Amino acid sequence: MPAEVNGDVAVRPELNRSQARSLVFAALAVVIRGLKVEAVDEQQELYSDLGMDSLAFAQLLVELEGRLNVQLLDEDLLTIELVNVADLIDLVESILLSPEK
Repeated sequence: MPAEVNGDVAVRPELNRSQARSLVFAALAVVIRGLKVEAVDEQQELYSDLGMDSLAFAQLLVELEGRLNVQLLDEDLLTIELVNVADLIDLVESILLSPEK
């Protein structure tokens, strides 16, 4: 439940982090066949640890776009590093916190 601050509703960051983590893990499970979500760690690297290639990465971004109902722009993606699972969670969390979503 959101905390109330000065009459405004403030979102608790731990809820957004949990939501973002769930969304990322679900998207990874769709893209990487046979992935056991309970075995995924935020520090695992997408390419070396999870075995993703560029096609799987593109599919992952499309899957996240659909789940978040947003369009990820190439210009924006070029300004951030998406190396490990935590980087993806950070991206999704920032989208969830974005007032324009």
